[in-house]
Amino acid sequence: MPESREAFLSRRKEELFKDLRTVHDLLTDYQDAHNKTEYGCQRSGHCCQVGLQLHLMECEYVARNLLGATGGDRALLQPYVDNLERALTDEKWTWGESIGDHFCAFFEDGCSIYPFRPSICRMYGVVIETDEFCPRVKLANGESWVFVQKDVDRLVASYYKALDNYGRLYPKLDYTVYMPAGVLTFLLDEKELKKVKARTSKKFWRRERGYRAQFQPSYKRGESLQTNVKFPFAIPARR
Repeated sequence: MPESREAFLSRRKEELFKDLRTVHDLLTDYQDAHNKTEYGCQRSGHCCQVGLQLHLMECEYVARNLLGATGGDRALLQPYVDNLERALTDEKWTWGESIGDHFCAFFEDGCSIYPFRPSICRMYGVVIETDEFCPRVKLANGESWVFVQKDVDRLVASYYKALDNYGRLYPKLDYTVYMPAGVLTFLLDEKELKKVKARTSKKFWRRERGYRAQFQPSYKRGESLQTNVKFPFAIPARR
């Protein structure tokens, strides 16, 4: 009997989330290795005072893991929902700057979703440059020390491939969004989500087609350790 469309979508989605988990695991390996150097993360939390913009695939990944961790129990899930909704009240947050008054909705004296944190949280300071507010030790020229190898480029390419394939599978979800809005999209039912949208600013519900960083193949023998990646990570795709 031929596979139904619903069965195909379900199976293919699971394959893509498996691909994303593989990327996460490899990035974590890079992060662990980087933290053993003098340039490693100092756990200041400064990078968590940012309103991340993520592809909806990663937002769904976070939501799926939250539902799994809480067993779908609304009482256990509610504190996460409250924090995500609170992030939609950050008046100073802007799409362009990605920084406002609030910390990440999942930051509470540390990352509350660390095992399934987004890719950018694993990449920052490891394969992409840091910002001026990050206290990591820098190179003598003031720039970040990041891993630059062909393997890194291939890994990032695998990451984009997973997102691209998800976007082809679900064209209506092939967007970059404000992370709290994106995660709530997968945690709340349609009626609840409509109420949240009605009482919050439209700026939090903006969408940009696709998901692309300024990451290009960066391995160059005998040259600088720098990549050409600049923050913010998410930028609008060319139309």
